[in-house]
Amino acid sequence: MIFNHILVPYDGSKPAAKALEKAIQLAKTDSTTQLTVAHVINLQPVIIADMTFAQPSSYQEQVKEQGDAIIEKVKEMTTEIPHTNVVVLAGSPAEAIVDYAENNACDVIIMGSRGLSSLKEFMVGSVSHNVILHAHIPVMIMK
Repeated sequence: MIFNHILVPYDGSKPAAKALEKAIQLAKTDSTTQLTVAHVINLQPVIIADMTFAQPSSYQEQVKEQGDAIIEKVKEMTTEIPHTNVVVLAGSPAEAIVDYAENNACDVIIMGSRGLSSLKEFMVGSVSHNVILHAHIPVMIMK
């Protein structure tokens, strides 16, 4: 048994699909491995200077529809893995991923990377970079 509980944040992107494929491959090596695929919805208000802007309801509905489509795709991709769980998390993606991993006994996070340049990553940060910094378990990044 390599891993007991694998967490894969999934947003529908190509790197996230590669991460899920790798997790499925690892989970197939041991029938007791639990695989959790997490889709994070970030509906936090946008803050610019001293002004806060709430997400419009039309945007919230669009995010929900995209999330439902992603969940269905994940369920199709993981039909061969007996212990699969698909969860929807809300909030800041990096925080939600790290919190879920810590509170649910995950022992590895396998996730995609957007492949930002070093300068862009330094300036704005990325979800994968923040997860690597704050997670207390191994993080595998797929490009």
